[in-house]
Amino acid sequence: MLKTFGLHDDALGRQVGIFRYDDDNKRFSMSLFPNIPTADLPLSLEIFAGNGKYELDSADVTTWIRGRICPSGRQNIGSILKELELEEYDEFGILMHTMARCDKDELYLSE
Repeated sequence: MLKTFGLHDDALGRQVGIFRYDDDNKRFSMSLFPNIPTADLPLSLEIFAGNGKYELDSADVTTWIRGRICPSGRQNIGSILKELELEEYDEFGILMHTMARCDKDELYLSE
């Protein structure tokens, strides 16, 4: 099942793209809106758009996600997973708990 979310930037006050997760294949993808000036995007997305890449594949999105969530090797990961009610490390599950918010920028996902 494909799950689709809006990718928003509070700093811009608007949606900047679409985030997708294919639950069956455990793969991510993302589309950035090309009408948003590259310089207005957070650095984590500006790098892609600045190179003309507005369709991000699973590898690109996975790298982006890993920069936003706690790593699997974190010292107290068991406690974190328990608090998030996850039985095992799951990047999508952790991302959904935070809706992609982190302290690096003002991006977030909406359903």
